[in-house]
Amino acid sequence: MSTRTTPEKMNSVVNDVVIGVPADRVWHACTDIERWPSIFPTTLDVHRTEVGAHEVIMDMRVANELGENVVRSHRRYRPEERRIDFRMVTLPPSIAAMQGTWTVEPAEDGARLVVVHDFVPRADDPAAPDLPRTLFRTTENVLSALKAWLEEGRDLAAGGDADGLRDAWGPRTAANGISAETFENCELFFSRLGLAGLDWGDITMVLKDLRKKSTHEDWADWHRRWSALGVHYEERAAESFAAGHLETGRIANRKAAACHHYAEFFFFDDPEAKLASRDRVTEVFRRGIPHLQEVVVPLTFSHDGEDLPGYVMTPPGEGPWPFVVLVNGLDSAKEVELYAFAREFIARGMGVVVFDGPGQGVHIGRKPMVTDFERVVGSVMEQVVGRPELDERRAGIFGVSYGGYLAARAAAAVPGFRACVNLSGGFDLDNYADINVMVRKDFRFVFHMEDDAAMEKLARTAINLRDVPPLKIPLLAIHGELDTIIPMESCERMLEWAAGETELIRYPGERHVATNYFGDFIPRFCDWMAERLDVVVR
Repeated sequence: MSTRTTPEKMNSVVNDVVIGVPADRVWHACTDIERWPSIFPTTLDVHRTEVGAHEVIMDMRVANELGENVVRSHRRYRPEERRIDFRMVTLPPSIAAMQGTWTVEPAEDGARLVVVHDFVPRADDPAAPDLPRTLFRTTENVLSALKAWLEEGRDLAAGGDADGLRDAWGPRTAANGISAETFENCELFFSRLGLAGLDWGDITMVLKDLRKKSTHEDWADWHRRWSALGVHYEERAAESFAAGHLETGRIANRKAAACHHYAEFFFFDDPEAKLASRDRVTEVFRRGIPHLQEVVVPLTFSHDGEDLPGYVMTPPGEGPWPFVVLVNGLDSAKEVELYAFAREFIARGMGVVVFDGPGQGVHIGRKPMVTDFERVVGSVMEQVVGRPELDERRAGIFGVSYGGYLAARAAAAVPGFRACVNLSGGFDLDNYADINVMVRKDFRFVFHMEDDAAMEKLARTAINLRDVPPLKIPLLAIHGELDTIIPMESCERMLEWAAGETELIRYPGERHVATNYFGDFIPRFCDWMAERLDVVVR
């Protein structure tokens, strides 16, 4: 066994093997991750997620002397050097940290593969003293299996070197993109992903080879892939901020938060993993606050003795600024979708206030949503009044999807608002039974309802504006005519309910939130709000 001393209290184990085949074949086997269960008996299952050129996240289920564990490795390929740098993101319980390299070198009788593990044992693990020998033995077994597999020519069994070996980042479809089935199932989300700062390359890296047959199931693989891309962008952000590349860091950090948010999107089968991802969204966003161009102040609001996390965001410079309270929908995040809307308001000279009410954001699944949400907004408004950066005389309110209904309800009951924007909310939820199964599941999760019957009863009796006094301030509604979640008719009933000035932007061929027209209506509703709050261009 070869060992060496490494910095930061790390131990190191070095294994090597000479394999009697050309170095290129060894390199391909090391990077052809999805074939590993065929090569290594200890590898039970493996998944690959591309996160950049020559860069993957590898998730494996392995069984060896350390037990059966699910591990995640961030691998960076350096094909010109035939080297792989890796860092373990999740590890067996006995290991606190691990990184290392795989290097393929030409040798007289073929190629030499050298594997280095630099690691920190867990101090409280009784097996820690034996860990170097255990790692050496398990790696020796892996390399022996690889040697046998390559020297017997089993890597060529699929039809020759050109056809049987795949490149470092895995198989591609004929179109080098997303399958038609996956595209059909996920297309509805593409514009929403773009709103959050993700681009087409991010989408294709996640969705290529996605095992997802419908929008109603198979969300675990979706969660794993977006989480992996989120880890990638977290590292990119940290590297960029450390190097002083602030704009690059801001972009990467925003993408990281978005990836972790969309990882938990509609992922109800594993509530613990969903909530962990949701918490990470806030963690990532807060990490980037010191580098943002907007002024962002984290706050904790109080309502009925409960803490409501939030932010006040303003343009740089002297206040006080007219401001808009932004209200979440069922599944949006204040650090992702609401931050995207906040940036647009801020660019036009307005501040924003965002927060997680009961059942929203970090509280989703932990605290049930309340039906009298106007009281929550009232508590938030009481606590922002008097802040020097905000002009309490010029306040508006905005909500998206179910949050559009909440915003209109709050604007009718809470004094101090001068205008309201409702993006795809409605007067009622009487159509609950006709909504698609995933959105119904979302409502049940948010309101802590055990079945559709209980949720439908709540929707018909308490989620409507029938007993709410008419809205008297100006109201702008944006709605898609093909919306099957909040039908166009429900939006029209809200406009009939309102007693003040009303305006409707409608899109004939659009579904819920009219996502294909973000570029059209976001500037329009921001400018509409700026006019009603008497924003002075600076």
